[in-house]
Amino acid sequence: MKKIILIALLTISVGANAQQMFDFSWNSPRMEGGFNFGEAGSFTPYARLALGANILFHGFYLDFLKSEPQHRYTNVAEVSDAKWNDSVAFCINASYQIPVFKWLRIMPMIGYAQTNEGITDGSKLDVEVDDYSFDYYHPYKVTPGTRTHYFNYGGGLSIQPCKWFSINLIATSRAIYGGFSINALAFVD
Repeated sequence: MKKIILIALLTISVGANAQQMFDFSWNSPRMEGGFNFGEAGSFTPYARLALGANILFHGFYLDFLKSEPQHRYTNVAEVSDAKWNDSVAFCINASYQIPVFKWLRIMPMIGYAQTNEGITDGSKLDVEVDDYSFDYYHPYKVTPGTRTHYFNYGGGLSIQPCKWFSINLIATSRAIYGGFSINALAFVD
């Protein structure tokens, strides 16, 4: 009889601790946006440094990461007839954060990744006009048949040391990266 009572008490204790650990209401007061940096195209021949962004709304997380062609912004005077073999890597991932503690979330990630090869044409110069600036770059054209599509999966951690920001660390089958985000709702209070 004592063993049954002990097992019942342990079950109730574990159940109470699990509710304190996995409290999904902790996801509600967070609406974040931020930046990512790391390696896109991981575990492929096209792995390179990439930049991206992330958003979070009540536990739903979405991010992307992209590496541009290596010679897109090359600014050398003797490139009038140069053509470079370059590559691009891209990924977009989604998740729902599972709160383990109030300051720690686990993120199972699923998404899409892509790599391709192409030619950056140094003999041409394109211009993007913004309100206050001009952006000069060389056009990049994907070589037909080199685009590869991947199902991207993995996981991540979101560390939320305070209500104002989060630090994210993510590893997937085609990217390894981290980032930070600012909680907009923390400034509304």
